[in-house]
Amino acid sequence: MEWLLVLGAGAVLWILWANRGRKRAVDLSHLPERFVVFDLETTGLNAFEHEIIEFGAIRVNRDSINHETFQTLVKPSKKVPRKITQITGITQAMLDAEGEPLDQAFSEFIAFVGDLPLVSFNSEFDMAFLERAAASRGHKFRNRVACALKMARRAWPGRRSYRLADLARDGNLESNDAHRALADCKRALIVYTAAADKLRSIS
Repeated sequence: MEWLLVLGAGAVLWILWANRGRKRAVDLSHLPERFVVFDLETTGLNAFEHEIIEFGAIRVNRDSINHETFQTLVKPSKKVPRKITQITGITQAMLDAEGEPLDQAFSEFIAFVGDLPLVSFNSEFDMAFLERAAASRGHKFRNRVACALKMARRAWPGRRSYRLADLARDGNLESNDAHRALADCKRALIVYTAAADKLRSIS
């Protein structure tokens, strides 16, 4: 699937917010030419007890407005908790009808990301689940990983909240479909781009 993203236009909203209305161009030259922003939805917080129920990823082409996307639901071995359905909108019926086995979904995700640098909003959380899945399948991640959350904390210190939904709202970005993997990837990409521009750093 291809997704049309006008990366500069979205990032300008963030630069306006971060600089209190002083508009300036966004410099993307320090970003990797290609990288993958990814997000997972899970049945809980513990990678050793809970399961992945959705993969989302955007393979970003820095010098283009065309970016490939990946999204798939994963059928867990246990019923999805009601609280997770309330947070994500992902129901057991959706997973039963559309979910792939984790082996298949994980293989597709690995093929999509290849050896490109990875970015997620909370990399410690996401990578714990990925590495748990990888370990039982003979795979080891060697990709460079950046955390957009840690970068946001450095770029805009003193905020009351660094939740992705709050950062998105303050940056005038839509917050609908929060806690769905691909929608959160889009928001994380803008946070990462804006923070990297402000910090002049990609990690």
